[in-house]
Amino acid sequence: MALAAGSIVSTTVVGAVVLGIAALAVRSIWKKKKAGGGCGCGCSGCNGMCPSKNLDTDRR
Repeated sequence: MALAAGSIVSTTVVGAVVLGIAALAVRSIWKKKKAGGGCGCGCSGCNGMCPSKNLDTDRR
């Protein structure tokens, strides 16, 4: 019985750590987007969503 309780605690701790890392990643993406950052992949693949993209020159 004690072994099962230890397993539950360790699984919960690992899950909390993974959830925390995911939350920090989403927060970082959100802050960059609010600060005016684009998609981060270069404007050629953004389908017009980049604020600095000039549609007339990029469609050549």
